[in-house]
Amino acid sequence: MAKTLTDLDRKLLALLRLNGRESFVNLADVLATSEGTIRSRVKRLCESGVIRQFTIRTTGANLKALIEVVSDTDVDTSTVAEKIVAWAGVEVVYETSGSDDIVVVVEADDTDELNAMVEDIRKLPNVRSTRTRLILKEVV
Repeated sequence: MAKTLTDLDRKLLALLRLNGRESFVNLADVLATSEGTIRSRVKRLCESGVIRQFTIRTTGANLKALIEVVSDTDVDTSTVAEKIVAWAGVEVVYETSGSDDIVVVVEADDTDELNAMVEDIRKLPNVRSTRTRLILKEVV
């Protein structure tokens, strides 16, 4: 199914990114449409794969970081990424282009926990190197 988005879809997605728990009634009011329209749009966006999941952002961890991973050239990066994404503390894993093959966003209670995550990644087969960047501030 084609994932063609209308202007209303884009506005709806922007509001859901701010608050995925917002009621359909409130979304309809903001977007000047009916609750039924919002309900059917969200259903269609989910079924077509545009909305893949509803999630939350937390501020519970003391540290948040990006771990950039370089893998061997002859490895399927998806295999490495799929191992990492299942670990506790991992928020999201991206396969990327450029000098880094994978970027992992993690949350940790302290530097010891963060360092353990980095070391676990380094121990994976086919991981050549890592670079870690602390996130100082998240702008939402």
